[in-house]
Formats: sequence, structure tokens, C-alpha cells
Amino acid sequence: MDDVQTANTAQAALLLDVSLRPLLDFLMDAERSASETAAHLSVSLQRAHYLLGKLERVGIAVIGRTDARAGRAIKRYRMAGRWFIPYEVAGAETLEAFASDQLMPRFETLIGHSVRVLRERSPHWGFWLESSAENVHLLIGDEHGPAHELLFGDEPFFLNIGHLHLSRDRANELKRRLWAVLEDFEAEERPGAPEYTIALMLVRGAVN
Repeated sequence: MDDVQTANTAQAALLLDVSLRPLLDFLMDAERSASETAAHLSVSLQRAHYLLGKLERVGIAVIGRTDARAGRAIKRYRMAGRWFIPYEVAGAETLEAFASDQLMPRFETLIGHSVRVLRERSPHWGFWLESSAENVHLLIGDEHGPAHELLFGDEPFFLNIGHLHLSRDRANELKRRLWAVLEDFEAEERPGAPEYTIALMLVRGAVN
């Protein structure tokens, strides 16, 4: 199961289903029974059997082994840890549509989390349009002004789209440093601590 699996159309529909990602991550990690799956996903055993059956029918999950317990067989499911999903089999007409289908639901969830943080601070929010010597800025804030205290203060919250004029070498150095920071903090993860989402994108081209 260590070989790369190339998905067909039926498999791609499930592998790219954002709602199934927790289940896929769970099965890729180790062989799992339906009861283990139900407990991990906080769903009923019937729901776990249904989800595992969907994956088994299209060949994503297979029965790795069967344990005999209390006179009955306990199926344990597993799936390959690496999949290639060509965008042509995912129902997307273009590569842009393929990427958008995967990114936009995550961005919408990220925006929802961000709005929750904002509402905890103030009931009234809007944008401030300001100019400086360098550029025109659109800044989120309330009626008192841009939310500098929230964005640059002690709250672990960051929301920004900016742009820089950099040489290719300096852009690669920025990329390297960002990865290094993420790796440092990943090494300090604490099980049971609050979960934070990090969204970083660096790409050549301007977003105004």
C-alpha cells in the first residue's frame, strides 16, 4: 500500500470531498475498525460503517485484516498513504476551477473563524480606506479606526494581504524563512491545546 495510487473519477469525488478529510487522514495513519472510526469522528457506528463502505466500494479503502473478537469478525480498514488525483478526473473543466474547488471552502471556513474573533471584540466592523506615500490601504476596523491593536497586539490573530517588490533570490529567502518558522512551531505543538489555522501564500503577481 506504499505505492502511489492514481485516482479514477469515482475515487476523486471522495478523495477531494473536504468533509471526508478527517476520515481519510485517520485511515491513512493506520488500520482502523468501524468502532475506532466512529469514536474518532464522534459519529454513530452506523454512520462509520456507511462512510467506510463508501470508500471500500470505490477501492479507496480495503480490508487490511479481520480480527475475531467475541465470536464475531472485526474488519479493519486501511488505505494508501499517497494518491495522485489528476484534475481531469475531478470533474473540473480547467486547472483554475480544480484549484478553486479545493481552496474556496477552506477560505470560507477561515473567514468564518476570523469573523468570530472580530465579533468577540466589537459588534461594529467595516473597512478604512487610507492612503500613504507608498500605497492605498484597505484596513479592517471599527468606527474608532483600523484594528491595529487586534492585528498587531497580543491576540494570536493575523489577517493581511500585502505585496513586496523582491528579486527572485529574496523571494526564495522569504519562502525559506516562512517554512523555517512553521517548522519551529510545529515542533512545539501541544496535544489538547487550542488549534490555530495558518494560511500562507506567496506567489508572483499582484493582488490589489
